Amino acid sequence: MGKTETSATGGITLQTVPRVHDEAAMRQVGGRWVAATSDDRLHTFAGPEGVSDVAERIVSLVDGERTVAEIVQRLIEEFEVSSEVAEADTLQFISELVHKQVLST
Repeated sequence: MGKTETSATGGITLQTVPRVHDEAAMRQVGGRWVAATSDDRLHTFAGPEGVSDVAERIVSLVDGERTVAEIVQRLIEEFEVSSEVAEADTLQFISELVHKQVLST
């Protein structure tokens, strides 16, 4: 991974082990994942086209033990996605959640 990719993902790499931020809570509500952060914000994992099953699967796989690479491998097995797309999208998504203090590393 080059410098540009690392800086674009806030230093998150395939070897990073993400976990739920100490000051955040993540729960399933009505079968969907919701995160609450210390700034009193609620985060859902929906985009313009509705709830993202892939985003929710990523969140469900974050356990403080799996690396990003292990999460990516599970996504490749479960969804029709190339390894390149799965890696790039997962790194970006986890980076965004770290920035929002939903996750930490």
